[in-house]
Amino acid sequence: MRILQVRFKNLNSLVGEWQIDLMHPAFASDGIFAITGPTGAGKTTILDAICLALYGRTPRLNKVTKSGNEIMSRQTGECFAEVTFETQTGRYRCHWSQHRARKKPYGELQPPKHEIANADSGEIFESKIRGVADQIESATGMDFVRFTRSMLLAQGGFAAFLQAAPDDRAPILEQITGTEIYSRISIRVHERQREEREKLNVLQAETAGIVILEPEQEQEIGQSLETKQKEETDLAAKSADTGKAIAWLSTIDGLKKEIGNLADEASKLQIDIEAFKPDREKLNRALSAASLDGAYATLTATRKQQADDRAALKTEEEALPGLECSAKEHTEALKSAEQQTARAKEELKAAAPTLQKVRSLDQKLADQKKALSEGDEGCKKDAAKIDVDKKARLEEQEKRSKAHETLDLVGGYLKEHAQDEWLISGLAGVEEQFGGLLSKQKEIVQKEAVQETATTALELATKSLDDRQKQSGIRKQELEEVSKQIQQGKNALSQLLGDRLLREYRTEKETLLREMAFLTKIAELEDHRAKLEGGKPCPLCGATEHPFAEGNVPVPDETEKKIDALTRMISKAEDQEAAIKRLEEAESLARKNLTEAEKLESAAANDKKAGEKAIVEVKDGLVKLRADFAERRQAVSTKLQPLGIAEIPETDISSLIETLRVRLKAWQAQVKKKADIEKQIADIDSELKRLDAVIETQSTALAEKLERLETVKKELATGSDERNALYGDKKPDDEERRLNKAISDAEGAEKQARELNNEFQQRRNTAKAHVESLKKRIDQREPELRGLETEFSAALAPVGFSNEEQFLAARLPSERKAELAATAKDLDERQTDLKARQKDRETRLTTEMASKITDKSLEELEPQFKEHEEALKELRDIIAGLKHKLSENTAAKERIKEKQTAIEAQKKECRRWENLHELIGSADGKKYRNFAQGLTFEMMIGHANGQLQKMTDRYLLARDDAQPLELNVVDNYQAGEIRSTKNLSGGESFIVSLSLALGLSHMASKNVRVDSLFLDEGFGTLDEEALDTALETLAGLQQDGKLIGVISHVPALKERISTQIQVTPQTGGRSQISGPGCGRLSATERAVEAG
Repeated sequence: MRILQVRFKNLNSLVGEWQIDLMHPAFASDGIFAITGPTGAGKTTILDAICLALYGRTPRLNKVTKSGNEIMSRQTGECFAEVTFETQTGRYRCHWSQHRARKKPYGELQPPKHEIANADSGEIFESKIRGVADQIESATGMDFVRFTRSMLLAQGGFAAFLQAAPDDRAPILEQITGTEIYSRISIRVHERQREEREKLNVLQAETAGIVILEPEQEQEIGQSLETKQKEETDLAAKSADTGKAIAWLSTIDGLKKEIGNLADEASKLQIDIEAFKPDREKLNRALSAASLDGAYATLTATRKQQADDRAALKTEEEALPGLECSAKEHTEALKSAEQQTARAKEELKAAAPTLQKVRSLDQKLADQKKALSEGDEGCKKDAAKIDVDKKARLEEQEKRSKAHETLDLVGGYLKEHAQDEWLISGLAGVEEQFGGLLSKQKEIVQKEAVQETATTALELATKSLDDRQKQSGIRKQELEEVSKQIQQGKNALSQLLGDRLLREYRTEKETLLREMAFLTKIAELEDHRAKLEGGKPCPLCGATEHPFAEGNVPVPDETEKKIDALTRMISKAEDQEAAIKRLEEAESLARKNLTEAEKLESAAANDKKAGEKAIVEVKDGLVKLRADFAERRQAVSTKLQPLGIAEIPETDISSLIETLRVRLKAWQAQVKKKADIEKQIADIDSELKRLDAVIETQSTALAEKLERLETVKKELATGSDERNALYGDKKPDDEERRLNKAISDAEGAEKQARELNNEFQQRRNTAKAHVESLKKRIDQREPELRGLETEFSAALAPVGFSNEEQFLAARLPSERKAELAATAKDLDERQTDLKARQKDRETRLTTEMASKITDKSLEELEPQFKEHEEALKELRDIIAGLKHKLSENTAAKERIKEKQTAIEAQKKECRRWENLHELIGSADGKKYRNFAQGLTFEMMIGHANGQLQKMTDRYLLARDDAQPLELNVVDNYQAGEIRSTKNLSGGESFIVSLSLALGLSHMASKNVRVDSLFLDEGFGTLDEEALDTALETLAGLQQDGKLIGVISHVPALKERISTQIQVTPQTGGRSQISGPGCGRLSATERAVEAG
């Protein structure tokens, strides 16, 4: 991959649009070029532009997003970066951009855009951000991390690696090669192994806490449950029969009560029916009258219309003469109003020419007065503004003087503290060495604490061993005592039982109990025995012989005595067995305690030996750490002597680091302050020039305005005299309004008279037409009315009315009629329902009486049913308790089974992680990191030797077998002598570190050929000879077809590298680029490229 062209706009201090053409002949001929400029000028921004265009991120910043963009130049509203590059698959152009809203400096940031296209045809391959990343990785063969390690060489990092102490090399190599992932994997494996072990312990503890029944207990509960369930079935059947009988008796009593209640209800209903008879008669006549409501309504309406028309005819005929007289008067008034309107219009027409001339003169005078007033006010404002600008010029001159004074102070500070400039490049290395010192110091403190802890632990272990030995003796005595008590208990039990077993005594007792129950049953049958007769069969068993008929019943006293004796003896034996069992449990516990005590005693002895060994190891480690700390401290002191720091304190290293940081920040602040002041002076000079030009222009314009005002004043006086002569002080608008008002009033009066005349003419004509219409309707309706009256009289008789008066008396209001109809309907429905219910209840009573379920009364059955229910409830509670115990036991077994399955699975998982932990896991992550770093380091040395042989045939690199991260050099000019890289000169160290960086680049780029390389800094500590060696080595890479870019602020590079891209600071914190193939793009050039 080769970078061909870089374009960017508004990145950091490089404001504007810039282009760097790396295909320029100057770059091709030399093969090496320098990017030079002062610190902070913006040299590294060029590399940022390349990374930004390709990957949308930079090594110094992570991804640039909508939420933040720290690389866009201040006071700008947009930025972009574009790279044209070439690989074996073709030429590509990659473009990244971002802008603020409306491209204003203070607008809200918009999401960035990213695209990759064919550099020759312009065809866009991808424009989605995620898709572009995949396309670039496909085209270049590198993601962002591999790109930065392949093209941005870490030569400076390897230089620090070569000079670092052995213990400090691992983190440096980890940072350079990106192997920090292996530390995290190792630590995570360690943590996961511990987590899985803890999960297993929790599962085992949970399983141990689950309690289940013994098999004998489970069997005993099952048998008891079966017995109780049988009893519950028998008792439930008895209770159901009793409940059925009670329900039958209750049903019969209820039906009898209902029949009595229905008879009472029927009596009350008959009374209501009799009381409603008069209202029912009224309802029937009202319903008959309702059949004629339509005919009567038509007759009534026709009668009313005829009466209304006759009354209206009389009124209209009386009013007609008055309307004729009023119409004639309003016709005369209209003619008079029309004459007055004509006279007012003639008067306005005669005055119009004079009014127009006066208005023209008034408008001209008003414009002149306004111009005079505005001109006078404008002159005053211009004069005031000139005074303000003169005052502002004086203030700017004072600011310029103060800025020059401050600039002299800043220059003095920078000259006085020139040595602090070294901190810009050197502070990072010093901080790293200080970090190593602090780390070693912390290790010493930790070792001292470990030593103290180990001493305390040894004392505790010694004391613990004595205590454990005493405890073991006590546990042995306890075990012997319990064993003795067990033997005594067994002897006492044997003496009590004799030659028989306890279960034989229990069997004998059960036999006697059954016999006792049989005798009790016989005694209960006394009444039945009295009825037995010799030779006749027994009603229970059918036997004809009755041995107990004459009262010959066995006496149970002797059996009861035997049972009592056996019960006491069995109880004593069971108590003795329980005591023996408790003693055996105590013996088991005592034996377990003794075993545990012996284990603790052995562990305490091991702890004491381990503590003694740990103290020896800690003391040896402390000696080595203190020696290493002194060596590191001396190395840092030597480096800091040019800064005026003669010695590094042992106790307050952090404050010294902070002091150096403060000095660096102060130096950088003064450099920035100097640039800001220079920009401020330039801005002040520009402002002074602007103010001088503004003051001169405004003074000339003010003089011209004053001259124009005098001319306007003279014209105003002449116009005023002419107007007074023509019309005096009268106002034409007032006179015109007066004349127009006279016309308006006359026209209004004319309109009102016309409207009144029209209204009265219309009213007269309407009245005449209405009289004729009424007469016609009255004559036409008379025959119709007579016909309707005849028809209605004929319809009255069929429905029971002799005349219209009887018909009107029978009619009822609709509300009353509806009320009576509802009452009649309710009474009829109640009577029908009552008869149906009486019949139903009598039928049901007859049916129930026929079934004859029981002969007993309700008073006898209810107490019996209550006893059955209470006994049944008690029995069901017992059954529920037994079922609960069995279900709980089953659930506990299932839980144990599930836990055991989980434990087996967890054990398998633990073994998997323990095996992995044994291979790569560690609490500090070093186990896997060291292994991975060893392989990476070995591969990198192989690639580095390949690069080193192209530079020189003298040296080869080799790992130290004793220290994996120690690097040695084989000197072929000294008969293959092997020496440490710490003994190399400056130039030799550069060659070695460059070969390592190129080796890492080759590893990171996989199979991609990388033809553009960049080195950022790393030359500041080289002397003249070493610098020449370094540049010769870099120039030699041209033979391999590579283009090398060196970024540095070292002045000596300018004399040794002819092709340079110079980054020059300007005022206001901005910079510009110059050199072959470099320049700012103008608007015309941008348009041509876009076209």
